[in-house]
Amino acid sequence: MGSIRDYFGNITSALGTTAKGMSVTLRHFTSEPPITVMYPHETKPVPPTYRGMHILEQEKCIDCHLCAKACPVDCIEIEAEHHGRKLEWEKFSIDYKKCIFCEFCIPPCPVDCIHMTSEYEMATDSNDDMVEDLLTWTGLRPEDQAALDGKPTAVQAKKQQESKKGGADKAAQIAAIKARLKKGS
Repeated sequence: MGSIRDYFGNITSALGTTAKGMSVTLRHFTSEPPITVMYPHETKPVPPTYRGMHILEQEKCIDCHLCAKACPVDCIEIEAEHHGRKLEWEKFSIDYKKCIFCEFCIPPCPVDCIHMTSEYEMATDSNDDMVEDLLTWTGLRPEDQAALDGKPTAVQAKKQQESKKGGADKAAQIAAIKARLKKGS
């Protein structure tokens, strides 16, 4: 008979424990405000020190590459061509598949042109979308292009010098060959 008494005792204990747990759940459910929000219609406030996506003030940037050098995971790629003090932008991208949001890229910037925002929504179904280009324009700005028109760019000037130098060298070589031919005859 002891086993039947134990069986029904266990059932009574289980029901009592379940009722006790449900009373605690019901008390918290009715007395405390909900901690969930209906995302994306509602969002919780983000602390001011939150490190989210990057923004670049492109007109300030001097293409020093210090932010890329400071990045511990090499997720920043910068490509630009210098035309004196003007920059012809090709690429300034951050690969968020690699980025660890450490903020090491911010302090080395001498002109304070790269910042981290509180933006955190980067969900996507494609890995290619995780590489973010921070440039607002590529190439030269129209006013910079107008200032440079008529003046050769640094790369063009270097090529012109090399071609002139190469042409002068060839002319000297031809003159030396002609002189040797005259002496030989």
